[in-house]
Amino acid sequence: MHDADHAPSPSSIEGYLARLEVALHGADPALAHDALIDAEEHLQAAVRRGVPVEQAIEAYGPVDEIAAAYRGLPADPAGKTDETSGRSVDPPSTDGSPRGAPTAAVATPAQVPAPRLRDVPIVGIWFDSRAWGALLYFGGVGFVVATGCFVWAVVLGSLAIGLLPIVLGLPLLVLLLGSARALCLVEGAVVQALLGVRMPRRVQPVHGVAGVGFWQRIWCWLKDVRSWLSLGYLYANFPVSVALFVVTITMSALSLAMVTGPLLQAANVPFVTLSSDVDRVQYLWTELKPAADGTIRLPMSLALSSVGLGLVLATITLWTMRGLGWIYGHVVQAIQVARPHAVPSVHR
Repeated sequence: MHDADHAPSPSSIEGYLARLEVALHGADPALAHDALIDAEEHLQAAVRRGVPVEQAIEAYGPVDEIAAAYRGLPADPAGKTDETSGRSVDPPSTDGSPRGAPTAAVATPAQVPAPRLRDVPIVGIWFDSRAWGALLYFGGVGFVVATGCFVWAVVLGSLAIGLLPIVLGLPLLVLLLGSARALCLVEGAVVQALLGVRMPRRVQPVHGVAGVGFWQRIWCWLKDVRSWLSLGYLYANFPVSVALFVVTITMSALSLAMVTGPLLQAANVPFVTLSSDVDRVQYLWTELKPAADGTIRLPMSLALSSVGLGLVLATITLWTMRGLGWIYGHVVQAIQVARPHAVPSVHR
C-alpha cells in the first residue's frame, strides 16, 4: 500500500512529483495528469527565478494537502463550484503560491439525491444526457472535429515534408507538432462536454526549450515523444470517427424511419412511393402490394408494429451510444494522459 504522508520531505522536483503521483493513486487519471503538470511547471518556474528547490517545494505545499485538494475538485470545467462537495478553485496567484492550486471550501451537509428519470431501468436511457451527448458527438460533432484535425495534419504535414530539403520544413514540422497538442486539447474539451469523461486541461511541457537557441528549441520539439503521440492520435482518430459516424447514422436513420413513417400516414403521406416496375415489397416479414400510383400504405397492425419496433431500436441505439461514448471517452483520456517521460518511482 502506498503511503505518501509519512515519507521524508523530497529534496528535488522529481522526488516531489513522484510522491504526488503516489498520493494521487486511484484518482481520476486526467485530474492526476493536470496536478502533476501544475506542480512541475510551478516548481520549475520558481527554480528558474532563483528560488532554492527546497524553498519552492515548501511554498507550493505538502504533498498530502495538494493531493487532497485536487481530489476534491469537481469534474466540471475549472473554476466552477461543485454544489455537492462544496469545493472551489482559486485563480492563479502572483505571490508565489501554487499556480491554480485548489482549495477546499466549507463542506455542505450531505443531502439524499432525488430520484432521477434516467435511473429508471432500460427506458431511463431516454433521459440520460450522456447518451444524447454521445449520439450528437458520434453522429456529427466528433466526425466534423476529427475530419478538420485530420485535414490540417495531412496538409501541414505534407508541406513540412516537401520543404524539408530547403530547411523551411523544420519550422513547419514544429508548428504541426505544436498545433497537434493544441488540437488534442480542443478535441478533449468536446469529448468531455458531450461524453461526460473528464479530459486533461494541460499538456505536458516540452523539456529543454527554456533558455536555448532557435535550433536547439526545434530539436527539443522534434524529440518530444508527447508531440508525436498527439500527432499520431489526430491521424488514427479519423478512421475511427468515420466508422462510428456510419454506425450512428445508420441506426438512428433506421429507427427514425420506422417510427415516423407510419405516423406520417395520418397526414395522408404514403409510407413509401415505388417506381412502376416494382409490384410488391417485403416489410417486417409482410408482403405489401403498391397501389396503382406506386404508393404503399401500411395496415394499422403493421403500422403499430413498425412504431413499436422503431422505439425498441431507438432505445437500443441510445444504449449503444452510451456504451460507445464511455469506451471512446476513456480511450481518448488514456491516450492524452499517457506520460512518455514517466515520473521517477519512489522507493520505500
